Amino acid sequence: MGIYQKTCYLVEDLFVKLLTRKENEKLVREKVTSYRIEKDEQKQKKEKLEATS
Repeated sequence: MGIYQKTCYLVEDLFVKLLTRKENEKLVREKVTSYRIEKDEQKQKKEKLEATS
């Protein structure tokens, strides 16, 4: 992971923490992690399709 992506994730984590103070922290963290994995998979799939074209 690059420095830019790490920085973005840190900032994103801060916003999520501020916006979801009253919710269960573990549940929110799991949702964020699953969202990031899903987006990464979509990005890889898109890059793979573009590479074959």
